[in-house]
Amino acid sequence: MNEFNSFFAQAYWWLSLFGGLHCLALAIYIRYFYQAETHQGLLASFLSLIALYFLTGLINRDNTPIPIHLLFNLISPIYFLLMPLLYLYCKSSLSQISQPIGFSKHYWPALLTLLFAIIDIVLKLTGYQTGEWQSIALLLKELNINQWSALLPALLSIQTCYYFIALWMLFRLHKQKQRNITQPQETLGTIRFRWLIGLTLAMLLNWLIRVFVVILPFYFGDNLSLLSNALPRLTLLLSMYMLAVYGLKQITRSAYLKGRMAKQPLQPHVIQNVLTPEEYEFLHQVQQDDSEKK
Repeated sequence: MNEFNSFFAQAYWWLSLFGGLHCLALAIYIRYFYQAETHQGLLASFLSLIALYFLTGLINRDNTPIPIHLLFNLISPIYFLLMPLLYLYCKSSLSQISQPIGFSKHYWPALLTLLFAIIDIVLKLTGYQTGEWQSIALLLKELNINQWSALLPALLSIQTCYYFIALWMLFRLHKQKQRNITQPQETLGTIRFRWLIGLTLAMLLNWLIRVFVVILPFYFGDNLSLLSNALPRLTLLLSMYMLAVYGLKQITRSAYLKGRMAKQPLQPHVIQNVLTPEEYEFLHQVQQDDSEKK
């Protein structure tokens, strides 16, 4: 039995390491090497957060400088950037925005949650000493570590659900606009739209798996096994591979369409007759008279 548990522990460790390095390498490639017209920096940041999610599987009680529950409370607010980055990437890709987005209002929940977590951790490590922080200390003392740990997944789930609804409305509005435009053949915009739909559906599927495997059992008081933590990471890693293959196919298709559009000859403009036959006859007669005079 111990050997069986040890096998799963090793598999979980290697899965976390391999998934984290894979997503991190992909993010670096997209950010610094892949040239595209859209905001690939948002996609690179999105993949970096997924890499962080994988790499947290390497953390245990023996290799953390602070208690592990405090460390995870400090890392969890960073995940509040995940869905805003996905939403901004989809919106900028569909709208073809060329200006840099910069600091967006969508980042505020992550910053506020992170600030609250830092204050909570500092006060817990100092033993809630009174002083100028007395009012905050008393407030956070009522919110013990178990309540704060349970509050973060709930807030993150609410935010994720909100952004999936916003993405669905964004895709629906874009599709309605495209219906008014006659497109006889596949275009680059259609390929981009399909890629964004595939990326969003993959994230939605993995979020649902995490809700039913990790979050709901956590709230019901069930003990989370190693398999419960490994299954969302395994499905997410498989999703990343499927998205990579699908993205490569879409890039190839886009390159083919760009090449065909570049080789397609321009249609000559048809010069329509703007003069009547009588006017042509008159001009011809005038030219003949001029030639006889010369």
